[in-house]
Amino acid sequence: MIRDSNPAPAIADPNPSACSVFSGLTGTSQTGTSQTGTSQTGTSKDTGQTDTGRKDVLPAEKPRRDQHATIEAGPIPQPEQERQGELGRIQSKVALWDSDERQARAHQSLVLDAQPFKPSDRVHVMGLDLTGRYIAHTLAGCETIPPVRYMLHRHYLLRQWKESEKQLTLYCGDRRITRRRVVAEYISEEQAEGKSGSVVDNLIVTLPASQVVQALGHIRHRLDHRSTICLVNDGLGVVEALIEAYFPDLSTRPTFILGHFTTKLGHTDSRFSVAEVRPGRLFLSVFSPHEPGGGERFYVKRHPPLERTVRATHLIRLLTAMPGLNATGHPMTDFLRFKLPTVAFRTIVDPLAALLNCRYDHLPTNPYARHLMDRLIGELSHVLSLFPECRQSRRFRRFAATSSLREAVYKKLTLQRTADSKMRAQFAHGWDTDVDFLSGYFVRRGREVQASVATLEAVGAAAKARQVIFLKQVEGDIPFGTTESPQGDH
Repeated sequence: MIRDSNPAPAIADPNPSACSVFSGLTGTSQTGTSQTGTSQTGTSKDTGQTDTGRKDVLPAEKPRRDQHATIEAGPIPQPEQERQGELGRIQSKVALWDSDERQARAHQSLVLDAQPFKPSDRVHVMGLDLTGRYIAHTLAGCETIPPVRYMLHRHYLLRQWKESEKQLTLYCGDRRITRRRVVAEYISEEQAEGKSGSVVDNLIVTLPASQVVQALGHIRHRLDHRSTICLVNDGLGVVEALIEAYFPDLSTRPTFILGHFTTKLGHTDSRFSVAEVRPGRLFLSVFSPHEPGGGERFYVKRHPPLERTVRATHLIRLLTAMPGLNATGHPMTDFLRFKLPTVAFRTIVDPLAALLNCRYDHLPTNPYARHLMDRLIGELSHVLSLFPECRQSRRFRRFAATSSLREAVYKKLTLQRTADSKMRAQFAHGWDTDVDFLSGYFVRRGREVQASVATLEAVGAAAKARQVIFLKQVEGDIPFGTTESPQGDH
């Protein structure tokens, strides 16, 4: 933990106008398309001039059609029948999708006002963890957008914010960078019950996956089709949980972006400061729901509506223009390749370390733990290889291979050295874990593609059972359990 016992003198933002690059950005980037002309081989156009070099060549006679010949429709070859059958099924599916979208647009015209999309640069951040502080601090340094709005859900947090002089501080090496273009926005229960507050245009959520659904329930009335929500956490399946809980209607559903943050951060003595240990990147990708099943011979990708794509692209462009975030946008297959090493590690290693109540470095030396890890890696690799949304990517298939995934997990485990498991600490404090959005997610996806997930399911259930035991100890339901839940950011 980095302590601010002898803080360096505060300096102003070293590059206050660095974000001016964003102010010059225009609309969504357009992918160039090449135009190819039709080639003509073996024939030349009649230009009205004689070919002086080939006088001895007679013009070829145009083949004539026999006027008395009859055309008989013979039996269609078997491959042609299969092709026409597949084409008919695809056309039927596309027609069904078009019908659904026409109905959705008709319903939307009755429910929503038909105002054109107006991009907004106002950004809300929800999450007092290290990632949330870092992103809010970076956005606060951009003078070409409105001040970032930091959502606080406890009154004592608002009081601490005022005591900290309403500023966010970043420690980067010997530098101390303080920024004050931050507006704290208190989210009270009265506001949630009264459904007051304006629409949230752009929301970045850095809370743990297990807390997102409950937290967004307090501002559900401020989120609709005009909102774009960027989720930055280590879990998968959070968007699906939000859609099921709050946004089943497509016409009023926000646009979702998935994020993966790799900058290594450290704690300080202040709740509203953060230390940068090692720079990293912010990977972003527009969420597109997958179709369960996915056993068709031809994979037809259904793109999100244009309006949703424009909204998501606007926030991605805004974030990629922020110096310090190193944000980049990617297709979903590439995004998963960047995110899955962390997700796989937390799915396989974290539950075992928590169940065995040991540090990371104890797992590789335990033959039974290694055996369990290898079984989990094998099941996870099989599920990933059957993802319909990634089946077309050769690079993703190579990454999802058991040997590649095993190498990535063990490499990350070696780098942890004597560090403690995050899930183990969550157990000890009685906090919620992300099991449902780690192993639970792959169990659900594995069942969709009919893959064996027995070990993943068993380890996930054991972790949740141990979590319940620790929670009862924390609450004092067990006589000999005296552990108290400490105050902290989790």
